[in-house]
Amino acid sequence: MRIAFLLNGMTGYLDAQYRQLHQLGNELLIVTPDSNALGEAMADTSFRLHVEEYARLITWQAQPASAELVELVRAFEPDAVLMTSWNYSDAYRAVMRNVPATVVRILIMDNLWRAAPRQWLGRATHRFYVDTVADAAMVPSDRSEFYARRLGFAAEDVIRGSLSADVELFGSPQRSGEEIASRRCFLYVGRLVAHKGADVLAAAYREYRSTTEDPWDLHVVGAGPLDPLLRDIPGVTMHGFLQPPEVADLMRASACLVLPSHIEPYGVVVHEAAAAGLPILCSDFTGAVPGMLQDGYNGWVVAAGKDALWAEAMARMSSLSPERLASMSDVSRAISTRLSSAGWARNLHEEIERRRRAGGGRLVSSP
Repeated sequence: MRIAFLLNGMTGYLDAQYRQLHQLGNELLIVTPDSNALGEAMADTSFRLHVEEYARLITWQAQPASAELVELVRAFEPDAVLMTSWNYSDAYRAVMRNVPATVVRILIMDNLWRAAPRQWLGRATHRFYVDTVADAAMVPSDRSEFYARRLGFAAEDVIRGSLSADVELFGSPQRSGEEIASRRCFLYVGRLVAHKGADVLAAAYREYRSTTEDPWDLHVVGAGPLDPLLRDIPGVTMHGFLQPPEVADLMRASACLVLPSHIEPYGVVVHEAAAAGLPILCSDFTGAVPGMLQDGYNGWVVAAGKDALWAEAMARMSSLSPERLASMSDVSRAISTRLSSAGWARNLHEEIERRRRAGGGRLVSSP
């Protein structure tokens, strides 16, 4: 099949997923902004990828002209087109509206329903704004599916499992409790911005360090405007932005992932950490929590924005016995096997095939 992707950026885990999709015999077209088009806010996260090895890649700095992009995608003669974010680009929406009726049109969405005014507006206008560009929604979690259903997608028109870590890269053999305990460090991986909870991380780690007799260190991978909040705290090592293989190595040399995001639509890093055998501390407003973190089994869910609770959770984690850490690590590794890049590719391939056989469009009428 021929599959086109209209994206708002490439990542390491997307690269792994698309490689697997290509290995199933699919021809791929990927349209995405380059790092300059993403602006200063994203300039700190430039992945070194080789997309041209498995796909035709088209990057842009300024928003592409709608007519030009429509013609480009139509010339590719896709069997399916997948678009990231239903309100992202006028040109992307134009493509979705102008492909032949037999082309399967899939909206990739990971947002969580927060009852925000804009979300209520999207729900009220979905027949005009969403239904006209997408036949199905592909979501990573039940939390995103809840939002998709509120935008008018029936259960039959939801494709589940849109995101997966590169488990081959991040996977770890079984880890002993003694080895994990010897690492004596928490790990944060993410951009240092407000919605990722960098402020909570800084405040909570300061409190944890001041109230714990023998505290673990904190390693921070990422960059962003809130870097100064963490840089001068004793016990903190700042690594800046790292490529996925470097992150994978660092995960296997750490004892626990911390992700204190105020808002985290999904959080593939949670899956990556689970594959690496890490116990996990994760905020309750993280989409990956229901699938990748079982409270008390491979870590704890911590209330977003509560500095004191985060400091307490770090203290609880660093006081665990090697046996308890090993048990959490084993559960993380087991949970991580639920998803994979290969499984993602197979699922998408099969979902597109069956929707093509049905003639394109939605499988059932919108409610």
